[in-house]
Amino acid sequence: MNKLLFACLMFVLFVLVDATSAEVPFQMIPYKPDPPIAIDGKTGDWQAVASSWACAPEATARASWRDEALFIAVETKGKELQPVFLAVADSAENERRLFRFDPAATPPSVTAVHPESAPIEGSHAAAEQGDQGWTLEVSLPWAAVGGMEPRAGLLFRIALALTNEPAPTDVALTAALLTGADGTLNEAPPVAQLFAEEQIAPGGKKSVAFEAPPCPDGLRAVLSLRARQDSKQVAGYAAVLRVNVNGTPAGGERMRNRPQRLKARGGDLYSMAAGDRLAVYYSPDFTSPDTHPHYGPVDPVQVCLIELDVTDLLKAGENVVELEQTDPSIACALLLADGQLRFMLPPPSPREKAGPPEGPLPSMAPAPVPGVSFEAHPVNDSAVEVRVGDEAFVVESRFSTPAPGWVTGENEWFKRERSLETTPEVVIVRDTFTNLTQEPLALMRRNEITLGERMEHLWLGGLERVDKVGHSTSPANPTTFAATDTAGIGMLPLDAIARVHVVNQGDAGVVSLADNSLVVRPGAAYTAEWAILPTGRPDYWTFINAARRLYDANFTLDGAFVFLRADHLTDVWTDAEIADFLRFKSAYYVCSSIGYYKDGRYAHGTSFQEVAHDNYINAFARWKGLVPGIKTLVYFHCFIDVTDEGPERYADARLLQYDGTQACYGEPYDRIYVPTAENSYGPQIAKNVDLILDKIGADGVYWDEHEYSRFTYTYNEPWDGYTGDIDPKSMAVSRLKSSVTLVSEPWRLELARKIMARGPLIGNGPPFTRAMAALKFPCFVETGSITHCVQAHLHSPIALGDHLTERSETDAYRLMLAALDFGCVYHWYNDLTVRPTHPHLVHYMYPITPVELHAGYIIGKERIITKVSGLFGWNDASEHEVHVFDDTGREVEGFHAPQHQEGGKTWTELRIAEDWSAAIVKKQGL
Repeated sequence: MNKLLFACLMFVLFVLVDATSAEVPFQMIPYKPDPPIAIDGKTGDWQAVASSWACAPEATARASWRDEALFIAVETKGKELQPVFLAVADSAENERRLFRFDPAATPPSVTAVHPESAPIEGSHAAAEQGDQGWTLEVSLPWAAVGGMEPRAGLLFRIALALTNEPAPTDVALTAALLTGADGTLNEAPPVAQLFAEEQIAPGGKKSVAFEAPPCPDGLRAVLSLRARQDSKQVAGYAAVLRVNVNGTPAGGERMRNRPQRLKARGGDLYSMAAGDRLAVYYSPDFTSPDTHPHYGPVDPVQVCLIELDVTDLLKAGENVVELEQTDPSIACALLLADGQLRFMLPPPSPREKAGPPEGPLPSMAPAPVPGVSFEAHPVNDSAVEVRVGDEAFVVESRFSTPAPGWVTGENEWFKRERSLETTPEVVIVRDTFTNLTQEPLALMRRNEITLGERMEHLWLGGLERVDKVGHSTSPANPTTFAATDTAGIGMLPLDAIARVHVVNQGDAGVVSLADNSLVVRPGAAYTAEWAILPTGRPDYWTFINAARRLYDANFTLDGAFVFLRADHLTDVWTDAEIADFLRFKSAYYVCSSIGYYKDGRYAHGTSFQEVAHDNYINAFARWKGLVPGIKTLVYFHCFIDVTDEGPERYADARLLQYDGTQACYGEPYDRIYVPTAENSYGPQIAKNVDLILDKIGADGVYWDEHEYSRFTYTYNEPWDGYTGDIDPKSMAVSRLKSSVTLVSEPWRLELARKIMARGPLIGNGPPFTRAMAALKFPCFVETGSITHCVQAHLHSPIALGDHLTERSETDAYRLMLAALDFGCVYHWYNDLTVRPTHPHLVHYMYPITPVELHAGYIIGKERIITKVSGLFGWNDASEHEVHVFDDTGREVEGFHAPQHQEGGKTWTELRIAEDWSAAIVKKQGL
């Protein structure tokens, strides 16, 4: 009998790892932590060892290691004690060694057979025979095993034979790998040290040469380093690191330790790469971001550690890694440390995607009668109690005075009058303040709800705060929503001043809606209008859908939007390529951006009036001839101007920072101005729209950043009459300033109405005021972080594709699904890099008039777009048409989604697998 245990064995791994881990062509030998194996012939202490091997029912072998020895255990069901032979060689099989373990000797012996016969000093063996068979344990010093240095990651070759015949000399060896105690190789020692520390200036590069051995079969070559942008405090991240290995970028798709998108404690989802540029956190050290209460990851990830799989980029011998800081505009240095190359186990195989669900499905239809059963009454002139079911929420208000101090009632600085209006869904509060002084009056406002330990969840600005602490200052989603285990309570501003000044906050069980910037003119009055919105469920979506109804945000979005540049890069496309691009993207709105002015400057601002426009005219005529019915748009931005004459020509319109310098967007020439009807800049920049609509003949305008650009406040005249910096200690006005949104709004409203009288207007970013929102033009939000979708929750819920990470139509489909997680539909972004080969889910997204947003789906009057399974309908008897897309974004022909009638209502039973999606379209006329 000749049983080759290691040469023919199947590996069984008894550790807490994913059962779908990738198979590897070697046997893993785990480390044995304290206590060491007791060589006594008993195998009880092997139960803590992560692995075992077996090639026949009657024979099992185990192996483990420590710094002092290699440990072997053999268990058989045979009656006869037999010698066991162990063959060992280094990974290249330069020298094979053969050992003989004899369980029948007294005591059991360990001897070397090849290259020479001799007993092994320091070895130990023990055997035990019983009714069920016999066991053998051996410890073999590493000095005897070819002098190999034991360490996690050591790769060598091994075979074990159980035989009565002469010593086997030609047995095939199997690769074996020393691992950590859990059978993994997370702590593999480096095979090359690249650098200890490096510092790279903005826009700079550094190259590091190093020698590397060949990567062993079955392992992966992993380049690891730590990276941070030098900062006194943790402050988010930017994609500024490019790593080239032997001339090829090692980008985000190669990251092993960080997910592509990482959820932060503050609620955001951060993209850990933008193509071949890797995200690097601002931090004073390499560990603080991991535990930061806002920027820190929810899951245990070392965010400053970057591990890249470079197996296919590595060469045996000399290699070169180039490290580049890609953004010269960022002033802080890029600091790197611990650059190393390791050979590591492959990562677990991707989890198998879930199939269609079985069993009962939830019903998903719009609420038949919006509203919630609640009671509201004033407690006094500064507090309102709202009762929902068994929950009572008291909303208390307080106001600052320059005494300094907080007040709730009468005082010598201002008069306040309050009125309450109750609707089926909200309590609308109107606080009118009259300044009783002869000076501009600082008047901070706090509306607070104390929940204490009752608070189970908190959303600020649409993002859930895992730690139930934080603040938000986003006029796009100016909401505070807190939930107990049975109900919810939210607050949001209604008037323009309160919305642009908004502060949503939560801390120590208290949540608030605040204004820290309000300044009232001498003798003037201002009415702060805000809402208290209770929900009968502890659910953000119930809250935000009620808030959308309050904001009157449900209007029709009539078609898909795409960018397509009108320049030499697309002029060379064939007619078929242009037509396929537009049809496969189901384009209704086709927008061309601006080109260049001079010196590498985009033609922002009035410089657009000085460049040629024939490219637009010719391209639009060609496109409309190929795909009739499209609407053409041209890019417009009202705040940035790049002309050298601008600062003097439009001196009265410059956006000044607190230090008196003019703000710029990025480059020094990207100067920011604030257009008004009265200043020199407003009438001039408006001429761009005349060119777009008249000379070029576009159907409409795409207005980028129509509410503000980069800076929300300006410190020059004219004053908006409501805004200032307020000293938190003295509670007095430090200095006056103006909201860019407020001071430019009359001019922007007039121009928007002018555009819409001629054709379509599409915006980037939602309106911040009721007046602009009332125009109901569709706006999308950019998704460099997919959590930006929450900024669309109170206007048109549209996510623009991510120009940083989308490089294919498959990437775009993934983002469509990610947008549905936030209840949003999708508009295309990239043109040259995302050229579809077939129609996508977008084809059935429009027109849509949103009724309700939910996690994973959006219900419109005309259609439902979903990535989740369920019973879908509109609470009516309408017939449905269903289009299903698989996880690659292709429509699945013949997919069966049965429809059921129940109580006069039609339900589509949709069961789809993970990463599939569907459009359920209500048939016309029903």
